[in-house]
Amino acid sequence: MDKKVISIFDRVGIKAGMDYYDKALAKGLEDNNCRCIIYSNFDSKYSKRVYKMVDDRGKLYKLLSHIKSTLKASYSAKKEKSAFVVVHLFNANFQTLLTILIAKLFRLKVAVIAHDISSFIDGDNKFIQNEIYNYLANYIIVHNRFSYNELIPHIEEQSIHKVSIFKQGGYLDFIDKPINRDKAREKLGLDRDKKYILFFGQIKKVKGLDILIEALSFVSDDIELIIAGKVFGDDFHNYDMLIKELGVENRVTKMIRFISNEERELLFLASDVNILPYKKIYQSAVILMSMSHSLSVIASDLESNRDVIDSGKNGLLFESESVKDLADKIELFFSKSINREDMSKEAYNTIRDDYSWSDIASNYMKLIDD
Repeated sequence: MDKKVISIFDRVGIKAGMDYYDKALAKGLEDNNCRCIIYSNFDSKYSKRVYKMVDDRGKLYKLLSHIKSTLKASYSAKKEKSAFVVVHLFNANFQTLLTILIAKLFRLKVAVIAHDISSFIDGDNKFIQNEIYNYLANYIIVHNRFSYNELIPHIEEQSIHKVSIFKQGGYLDFIDKPINRDKAREKLGLDRDKKYILFFGQIKKVKGLDILIEALSFVSDDIELIIAGKVFGDDFHNYDMLIKELGVENRVTKMIRFISNEERELLFLASDVNILPYKKIYQSAVILMSMSHSLSVIASDLESNRDVIDSGKNGLLFESESVKDLADKIELFFSKSINREDMSKEAYNTIRDDYSWSDIASNYMKLIDD
């Protein structure tokens, strides 16, 4: 009997770290005796490079390139007899709509993974959002109950049956630890004896970096902050001004740019704890990636974070948008009352036991049988 085939159309791919998500899901499907083909902008044993990196070209070139790439991907997916194609949705814009329409033109079923129910950069078109969720998508996948509850008001009654909750998995299969913390710090030019807290990922207003910078001014002077990520829909000048105003310039290391996979590995190995001061989030891949590295997390107590973090056991939660509580939790983390080694082990165990991509992929297989 021929293996079932599921395809993934991902025009973002390596530009925003989605390559890890795609490859992890593909491996999980492979574990379930399903072949997965990724149509994106990176190379792997699962992928076909069809989408181009065209950030420096004009809008018309980008649009034509996207149409050509999606036509090519759809033709291939149809030829491979894909049961359905997976499309990532972060904002309901024309390009996302176009991706789905082209797939439907080839009579392909489409499973939309709604990562962000409403875009954090105000990029949603309400008409497009309604068309995708209620008429074009055959299946809609969200990662937790919070996202489900946020999505349902956008869904007409006859389409609610299309919505499923499938977890986002961890990244244990894609982590290699060839060096220890001291060596990682040496490669990054960091002091081997200092305490480093990390802010990692795209820098957006909703990510709460201002709260973390303020909290830094209230914690011990031997604690330093690494900010690593690319600005997206925000202005880092505002954070620079805050850093100066609070007089913590000499305690902040800035890597304000795209962070390569290799640099990310070094940062996660070199840091003591990853801080996620988000004001709103539907699902954080950064939490799952950190915990997969046995790197403890201090996160705001948003509903989606509470799903993953058992505060005091596998990480710490602080009151969302409270500078004081975040500062207190950072001090607590470095105090003698916290066994940091046990916490990091529990973080790893949570990913191993509860966020297996193989288990998650089995849910995708059930969609084929519907």
